[in-house]
Amino acid sequence: MLTDYTTYNDLRAALGVSSTDLPDEVLSLNLYELILKQEFEAIDLTLESTYVTTEALTTPTAAEMRFLAATDLFATYAVAKHLTASLPMFSFKQLTDGKAQGARFDNPYKDTVAYVKSQYDAAKSKLVEAFAAVGTTVTTTVTKSYFSVVSPSTDPVTGT
Repeated sequence: MLTDYTTYNDLRAALGVSSTDLPDEVLSLNLYELILKQEFEAIDLTLESTYVTTEALTTPTAAEMRFLAATDLFATYAVAKHLTASLPMFSFKQLTDGKAQGARFDNPYKDTVAYVKSQYDAAKSKLVEAFAAVGTTVTTTVTKSYFSVVSPSTDPVTGT
């Protein structure tokens, strides 16, 4: 399912790592498919089925093609965002043949993590827009505030 939306090379490119750092065997784990499925369902429960239906069209409209591309891009950054938690463990600063020695970076990936997060947010908003443009209603969650500040009409200390 993961490779229906993105490639392992695209995921590695988004993170700036190589196939030695992050092999296909790791990316093919079921965990990443489940993460992507939850990301899709968080947007809309019908997003995945809409993608499959739209992809099967012989002559998709421009809006449908934009939806397909937005879904693919979002899939890449949604999985990459989850991989950023273990990003410092993927890549070695130095790797030698002598006695299988390797040294890891301290944490130079702060900029990469921030970039992937910003791309994830941008891709998600574009996907929501593209999904709505193909004629599907997208529900958005509105955060309600149940607390507010109320000032008393008199000073509680002096009573005036």
